[in-house]
Amino acid sequence: MVVCVLAVTIGLAACGGGDDNSRAVSSSRGSTTTSPVTTTPGSTPGSETADAFVGLKKQAAVRKAEREGRPWRIGREDDEQFALTQDYIENRVTFEIDDGAVTKATFG
Repeated sequence: MVVCVLAVTIGLAACGGGDDNSRAVSSSRGSTTTSPVTTTPGSTPGSETADAFVGLKKQAAVRKAEREGRPWRIGREDDEQFALTQDYIENRVTFEIDDGAVTKATFG
């Protein structure tokens, strides 16, 4: 019994439980980007607006997004609608494509 109590006590001490440890854990799970990114409200890193993608051919838009380190996806291509997740990712761009060119692009 004493061994069990001792093991639990050591385990709890190692895990912590105070506010300082919980902040350290959450701050270590921050962004995976390699350089700091600063934005102002309503802006997205790498491009003024999603409209910068409109008019580009599909492959050019994909290359631009990848150069900017921006996740991308295709929501619609011609008459084919794709299932999309509803999670909000601030810098992700979603393309709508007609005849091989981006006709609409949105962030989020």
